[in-house]
Amino acid sequence: MEASPSALQSERQIVTSSDASPRSDQRADPDNVADRTRQKEIMAQIKQLEFSREAEIFKALGHPIRLKIVYGLLKLGGCNVKNMQECLGLHQATVSQHLIHLKNRGIITSSRQGLEMVYRVADEWTTALIDNISKYPAADD
Repeated sequence: MEASPSALQSERQIVTSSDASPRSDQRADPDNVADRTRQKEIMAQIKQLEFSREAEIFKALGHPIRLKIVYGLLKLGGCNVKNMQECLGLHQATVSQHLIHLKNRGIITSSRQGLEMVYRVADEWTTALIDNISKYPAADD
């Protein structure tokens, strides 16, 4: 069962509110009654969260090719399959299968421009996620 967009937004507000988790310089004191009460409140809020939509996005982006596709679509603002195929060095059928996977999960959309389909990132949460990971590139292994 997938949560509605408004339900997801309210879930995110619980998790991302500035007082939802202590910063590293203000850790909760387990001996402090107020801190224990706040911890119980946070734990109750966490228990209510489902994160099903976010988990689906993470699963879809779990493949390096799909991650590259979404990253490229965000940087370019949109792209057709032929250009993606050339950029990634993959067969058109392979790129198309990855696009279907992303589109079925609502991460991207497509629109016809003349004879070609142009794909764009449609999910704001995915956009924020990619923007964030772009700021902190992983070290090469």
